[in-house]
Amino acid sequence: MKRPAVLVVTRRTTRKNKFIDYVAEAHLTLLVRLKTLPVMVPVVEGASDCLSGYLANMRGLLLVEGEDIEPKRFKANRENYTHLEKTHPLKDEIEIELIRYALRRNLPILGICRGSQLLNVVCGGTLYGDVRKAKHSRLKHINFAHYDSYRHAITILAGTPLQKWYGRKTLRVTSYHHQGIRELAPRFQPMAYAKDGLVEGYFDPKADFIVGLQFHPERMPEEPDGNWRIWKAFAAAVYRVRGESNLPIASGK
Repeated sequence: MKRPAVLVVTRRTTRKNKFIDYVAEAHLTLLVRLKTLPVMVPVVEGASDCLSGYLANMRGLLLVEGEDIEPKRFKANRENYTHLEKTHPLKDEIEIELIRYALRRNLPILGICRGSQLLNVVCGGTLYGDVRKAKHSRLKHINFAHYDSYRHAITILAGTPLQKWYGRKTLRVTSYHHQGIRELAPRFQPMAYAKDGLVEGYFDPKADFIVGLQFHPERMPEEPDGNWRIWKAFAAAVYRVRGESNLPIASGK
């Protein structure tokens, strides 16, 4: 059986003074486990000219972490520029084109961390340049010393997909970001908030599956059931694009 392709754009770093592109193994492992075909789209010069080849087979889009989103991509204010950190314009450009294509074709989209922010921006939303500074929040949204272990609480709204996936009203989630959603795009509905009012999750109620999560379900091993339901729901939507009703994976953790 041919697996449906889920595209995910790489991130750039350096090794021995040379650029390398990568996607976190946790994302790729989950996509393989879900019986989809992970397809990594590189952020190298000229990649934009290759996108038509990637788009032809795309059945789902996964948007993950990365650098700050350029303020020119949305209705920015002064603090968006004042608190701006490292950006990657080419990654923005490639992902924006993929998002627009996926939206036109009603393809499933899962945005995580930066991915949720960029998806919101493409759909008309805006961002804080730095959540803590702009909101004068006492809540830490990033803890450099505890990348995997830092957690803060969110409140999950009743009747939302997130409440269905986790089966609870509150949840302690990962947090490693300084930009964040200021205005949610009109097409989206919130699913969860942090204590300082920051949107931590949203979805498109008219779409089969368009979801944005500020936190990282792939880095929360203490919540395997809820995490797995998110990924399984995403994969099931990908398979529906192919016209297949059953997702050929085990229902267990």
